[in-house]
Amino acid sequence: MTKEEYIFQFNMLQKEAEKMQEQLQIINQQIAEFEILKLSLEKIENHKEEMLSSLGKGIFIKTKPLEKELFVNIGNGIVLKKTTKDTEKIIEKQVKQLEDIKQSLLTEIEKINMELQRVLEQAQNSK
Repeated sequence: MTKEEYIFQFNMLQKEAEKMQEQLQIINQQIAEFEILKLSLEKIENHKEEMLSSLGKGIFIKTKPLEKELFVNIGNGIVLKKTTKDTEKIIEKQVKQLEDIKQSLLTEIEKINMELQRVLEQAQNSK
């Protein structure tokens, strides 16, 4: 291979690794959001007084829980009533799925890093 081909291959692998790193950051952020959500569910379970509920984008409203059941979107626009314990199980399942994806990404990033090292060594030895 020519020097330009090695550079091209190296750059392509590097871009792929960077894209996977970005995906990894998104997954880590989603996992952190789920963990915060689990903590919020625990607070709701024991809360009987007025509280602030988020409407989104930093806007809150004072609310008082009338019941302990939650309305949970389970996908495809389907919303079901769930207890906080059932909701926590759903969250744990989603976190597990994200952790599995995260592990796959880490494995792929490691493979790309090994390939980057191989390409770099080949480029240095071809001089």
